Amino acid sequence: MPKVRSKPTKNKPYLQKLGPIFGGCSEEEIRSRTLPQLIKPNLSILFVGINPGLYSAYKGHYYSKKGNHFWPCLVQSKLVPAHFTPDNDQDCLGLEPSIGFTDIVSRCTRAQSELRDEEFDEGAEKLRVKLLKYNPMVVVFNGKQIFARFVGKKLKDVSCGRQSYRLPGCFSVFYTMSNTSPLNAHYPNVQSRIFFYDEIKALIAEQKVSPYWPVQVKSAPSELNSEKTDDVS
Repeated sequence: MPKVRSKPTKNKPYLQKLGPIFGGCSEEEIRSRTLPQLIKPNLSILFVGINPGLYSAYKGHYYSKKGNHFWPCLVQSKLVPAHFTPDNDQDCLGLEPSIGFTDIVSRCTRAQSELRDEEFDEGAEKLRVKLLKYNPMVVVFNGKQIFARFVGKKLKDVSCGRQSYRLPGCFSVFYTMSNTSPLNAHYPNVQSRIFFYDEIKALIAEQKVSPYWPVQVKSAPSELNSEKTDDVS
């Protein structure tokens, strides 16, 4: 009798053999990796993703999967230099405007469906702690689902664009854009998404002249090492 394979669960997914682009690493090894928390006080923009995919975890950089529109959009909108790629994610901290990166869930998965509700709840609370500590000018959620989870709304009740939500004690403005996956049929190419980044730049300019913007925070160090920031990542 052939061996019956049990169904995968969110706690125990199938581990498959990976292709050559993963350099011979096993899926189990890659799933154990996390991305560094690239954040510092008073960033101009903090991009919030959902969680690392396999290829981004393998490369150790945000939005590394080939075809993702994220980095081409950053380049075309002139938020980063023309030569920037995912390998330059840490360099974005030193740009003007400065750009940081984090995810609402740090665990790497093959698919978002593997994430558990309690992981989103825990990640949302940790993100609130980060925002109160680092106070970025504009917090950009790369996907409506992430913002919906963060504020406890249903996905159908969330729209892209500037959000009216404010986090008490935090001066950040919140913005949601459509996720940058190339599979997103509503925005099939880079050019169709550029308006999101233009709106983000306008929010930065607005924040810079806001009388409510606080004095620079100097006490909180940058977070660059995921192994040292698991308590808030």
